[in-house]
Amino acid sequence: MKSRTVKKKLYSLLLTLLMLVIAACAGKSRTIGTFIEDQAITLKAKRIINTNKETYQGSAVKVLSYNEVLLLTGTASTETARLKILKDTILIPKIRQIHNEITVSRKPSFFSALSDKYLAVKVRIRLLADAGIKSSEIKIVCSGGTVYLMGIVNDREKELVSSVVRKTSGVKRVITVFESKSVDA
Repeated sequence: MKSRTVKKKLYSLLLTLLMLVIAACAGKSRTIGTFIEDQAITLKAKRIINTNKETYQGSAVKVLSYNEVLLLTGTASTETARLKILKDTILIPKIRQIHNEITVSRKPSFFSALSDKYLAVKVRIRLLADAGIKSSEIKIVCSGGTVYLMGIVNDREKELVSSVVRKTSGVKRVITVFESKSVDA
């Protein structure tokens, strides 16, 4: 009797989680399938990097997939490691495009990495403060003071987001990896 009750509760919990995911994706620019595929691409890329620690020793790579476009940022210890990361991740299925923004330099210090996290939070808060920007549809990655922006936006949103981010203190450079959508979307 107990196992039946546990199964019902588990089934109910899973159904609730699925409904939350569907609700979270409603009205977004990506389908649920694309959202799940992006998660899978990101996990596969991270696994490739984490399982080849010897090859990528001294590297600090950040991975993000949005709408099946992979963004690689951070640092690699050598040019060989930077190119190997690209060569290994390009084999991941379903990736439509890769932006390799990895630089060759020493692994950032703890405080530098913390500063990038703080900068990402500041950028997110600035975007949230502007009611005209759907910041939940914009992905933000910071590395060495450079802010990378991903998402599906129209031209007006691209200019507005870029302008807000550029005006945020601590931002050295802004790189947009936006895809265009129509003004009506």
